[in-house]
Amino acid sequence: MIRVMYVINESGLGGAEQSLLDMLTAIGSRVSPVVIIPSGGMIEERLRQMEITYYIVPFETDYRRIGLYSGQEEAAVYRKSFRAALQLREIIRQEKIQIVHTNSSVSNAGAIAAMMEKIPHIWHIREFLEEDFDSEFVNKELKKELFACADGMISISECIRDAYQRKYHADSICIYNGLDRERFLESISSEKSGNRFLLAGNITPGKGQLEAVKAVERLAMQGIEVHLYIVGTAGNDWYRWLLKKYVREHGLESCVHILGFRKDLRSLREKCGFAIVSSRMEALGRVTIEAMLAGCVVIGADTGGTAEILGQDGSRGYLYRQGSDEDLARVMRYAMERKEQNREIRKTAQAYALLKFDLNGFVGKITGLYERVLEHGEDTLAESRKELLQRLYRQYEAVKDTDTDGRPMAGENTDKSLLRGKMIQRWLSLKLEGKSLADGLLQRGIRSAALYGMGYLGCCLYDELDNGGIRISYVMDRRPVDADGIVKVVRIEDALPQTDGIIITVLGDNRDLQKLIEAKCDAKVMLLSELMDWCENGEDL
Repeated sequence: MIRVMYVINESGLGGAEQSLLDMLTAIGSRVSPVVIIPSGGMIEERLRQMEITYYIVPFETDYRRIGLYSGQEEAAVYRKSFRAALQLREIIRQEKIQIVHTNSSVSNAGAIAAMMEKIPHIWHIREFLEEDFDSEFVNKELKKELFACADGMISISECIRDAYQRKYHADSICIYNGLDRERFLESISSEKSGNRFLLAGNITPGKGQLEAVKAVERLAMQGIEVHLYIVGTAGNDWYRWLLKKYVREHGLESCVHILGFRKDLRSLREKCGFAIVSSRMEALGRVTIEAMLAGCVVIGADTGGTAEILGQDGSRGYLYRQGSDEDLARVMRYAMERKEQNREIRKTAQAYALLKFDLNGFVGKITGLYERVLEHGEDTLAESRKELLQRLYRQYEAVKDTDTDGRPMAGENTDKSLLRGKMIQRWLSLKLEGKSLADGLLQRGIRSAALYGMGYLGCCLYDELDNGGIRISYVMDRRPVDADGIVKVVRIEDALPQTDGIIITVLGDNRDLQKLIEAKCDAKVMLLSELMDWCENGEDL
């Protein structure tokens, strides 16, 4: 058996994680896996059920929103990645690992640890960063060097392979994911609703859920009854909040259903005749393949892996012009009117998915790659790896004792999820005492407010203040989401419009940010915690 360490950059159950678990289920006696996850999460239950050894090793992903990171943050990312690599090195020795397989392109710890121990490393490239997530690697040159030192690279689609070769000169082989067909396969003869559409995937701007909502709105305005079911974890709290706000304000509650994460996705597919894949640029699109196996007719954006899977001739599904809710509405209506054609599409698409995304074939290709890597003779990259590793050690020595601001470290960063939990607990206590944050502002003469930070807390505060009679003038956030006319968004770099108060909802020490905003306007600027202090104590801010 080959001892393989799999480094997973998320602890949820997204497409990348589920694809790896499917592979480990089928790989049987050929591989003895050890899985590394960065934190506790839903994937732990599955790993325990499968009796797979796993370790929690906190490490940093090395991508950020384009242009929204500093050199100090880049140094912090590197420091955390190198520390994680040192921990992985010990696990490699303890578990007698022969190959490290990093299940994504966005974390470097596995590649560095493999170099430290002089064992093969394989990248599994699964994402478009710029095109899908508006993000980029924080150090592209380092990423190129790590790619160049790899013993193997797998791309999950032809379009991913071409993109990484063009951008990073990274040569890879395309191996489509394999899926456990028994989990998704449905009889083509089963009847499905002709006006129900399922859109599954993380709720983020790149997945295009708002585009689908607007398409449904267009059809509703034409008197066409449709039902859209949006299913997925909120990868972006603000975007999910925007979706709900749009649905509510446009009276679409009866035809747009935002369900959140669901384990019974199969039962939903049994009831929905169509699946929508509206992603800006899918690397492959696991949900597309799942829908094809389940006998749903897929309507997909004409980009990336979606177009690659569906093809251009219409025999496996319908394509629409990505970015156009008008064209999506047109194709949805066209598809609903083509019942006979849809029966043939379901058959052709399912047969294609069974052939191209066969799990046993996928496992065979992966284990074949492992065997070739281990049988490889002379290491022609030994010198370049040695030179790179030496530089990486020197770089770590330069940054290991500094935090993101260049000050000596006093320990790890405070867990923001814990801070958020405490803030929510305070908020709930105030509500149980009958104290409203909106009333607190009104009593002080603040009738209009702006919010800085539209994460979970910012979205909740917007709703409470809006419902409590406070006019929300605008919002600010360092990670802009296309609000598309739903709310007014202002950049902090711009002139700030007049408002009575500005509330900072982001967690941590934000006194410097508070002073910066105060210098730009005449409004009363307060932290959310300060507002709660005032409401709790009845004291002046």
